[in-house]
Amino acid sequence: MEDQSQEIIFNIVIGIAIALLLVGFIVSIFFFYQKKEIKQERLMRDLRERFERELLNSQLEMQENTMKQIGEELHDNIKQQLLVVSMSLGFLPVEPDDPSYETIKESKTEINNVIKDIAQLSHSLHTDRIFQVGLLESIDLEVERLRRIKTLKVNYLCKAKYNYFDGQTNTFIFRIMQEILQNVLKHAKATELNIDVYEQDVTLFVIRIQDNGIGFDVNSNEGQSKTGGIGLTNMQNRADLINADIKIESEKGKGTTVSLVLPIPKEERSIIN
Repeated sequence: MEDQSQEIIFNIVIGIAIALLLVGFIVSIFFFYQKKEIKQERLMRDLRERFERELLNSQLEMQENTMKQIGEELHDNIKQQLLVVSMSLGFLPVEPDDPSYETIKESKTEINNVIKDIAQLSHSLHTDRIFQVGLLESIDLEVERLRRIKTLKVNYLCKAKYNYFDGQTNTFIFRIMQEILQNVLKHAKATELNIDVYEQDVTLFVIRIQDNGIGFDVNSNEGQSKTGGIGLTNMQNRADLINADIKIESEKGKGTTVSLVLPIPKEERSIIN
């Protein structure tokens, strides 16, 4: 009887051990497949993000090529045609005492000013130009072009002393700034504009653009349209690609401030001091 009891206990222990092993095996299989599933999801997410970034890069590259073509068209064709018109006006046989003399002279002056504006605009649209002169110099030229429009007073202060970024990053920063300025001209109804470019806490590069325009509610539907719709999307896409932040502050009747902030590469920070 005692041997039979021991055999029963032995069988129970063996059964429990087998059950525990089976449970352990099932749990291990479960965690293995869960870990594999998580790894697969992470891989798919990385592939999806990489695809989206490459697609976005391609779209922005197409935009840059389009702007480059427009810039070349402005420079090579429209500018040349205006030069011909200006020269033709200069060859008109009109004496200084003729009533139309002053009108022709003023027209020629205006055409020459338009030619200068087109030259600056074509340069600002041309990516190679940004590569050649650098970011800070490109911003200087853009401010100069904006001042020539004479629709508002432009106050510009650049405390940054170096071009910290590579060519593509410079292009994205410059295009974002152009989009912000375009929104000011189209929507703000401003009379004065402040543009500040500086380093913050050694680690950040900042472009701050403030206008004294009509302002808007940032969170409203009106605010979304005031910030430019597709233009805002392009700005945000470019900002995401260069790890930059865009901050928009505005109130109705109190103007708008837009800040573009991005980290200065670690290897470049030492030259600030």
